Amino acid sequence: MQGLFSYVKRNSPVHRLPAGLKIILLFAIPITVSLTPLWVCLSVMGASLLMVLLARIPISFFLRDLRPIIWYCFMLCVIDLMSFFFFGTTDRAIRDETIALILRLLCAMEVTSVFFRTTSTFQIRESLMAAEKAITFGHSSMVISGSFALFLSFLPSIFLTWSHLDQAYRARGGKAGIRKVVRLLPLWIAMSIRKAGTTWLALLNRSSCGSFETGEI
Repeated sequence: MQGLFSYVKRNSPVHRLPAGLKIILLFAIPITVSLTPLWVCLSVMGASLLMVLLARIPISFFLRDLRPIIWYCFMLCVIDLMSFFFFGTTDRAIRDETIALILRLLCAMEVTSVFFRTTSTFQIRESLMAAEKAITFGHSSMVISGSFALFLSFLPSIFLTWSHLDQAYRARGGKAGIRKVVRLLPLWIAMSIRKAGTTWLALLNRSSCGSFETGEI
């Protein structure tokens, strides 16, 4: 099953880009588009779509990855509409500032989607550990890079957990709506915490055997 932000195995030019470069872009692009004119954001959004096509990732996967931010963008629009029609505190139904914020949020989500869809956990870990070795001149236990790699790889994992819960819920005849969220959200949180705890114990066990230093997480 393909959860949100899950890695899609391909042999494309985007997949072969250095993971370290993609990690830098993952953090640098959202900061850049928030500080630059809107045309920069629109250009990055177009470039992200081209990279998805070049990486041969199904467009449906790419669009699904935008779902977590859609409801937030919808609420921003609702707040603007209420301010305009009921309180008269804005001079336009949807303010330019709100549109710009929505576009920048979507841009950041697109970049995140391209990163996780084209970069495996192994590539992330190896790249971070190589950087830590270079910075510390080889004198490091790889704890920082290992922990950061675990942090980056946890996002696709929790969305995959949600996908499993959603599939089981629908298989039993469950309907979409508030009731679904109320029933699945506590299970999602509990399963995610349990998975994080299990992963952490596995890391402690392997690090005690010396595997952590070699990158065998």
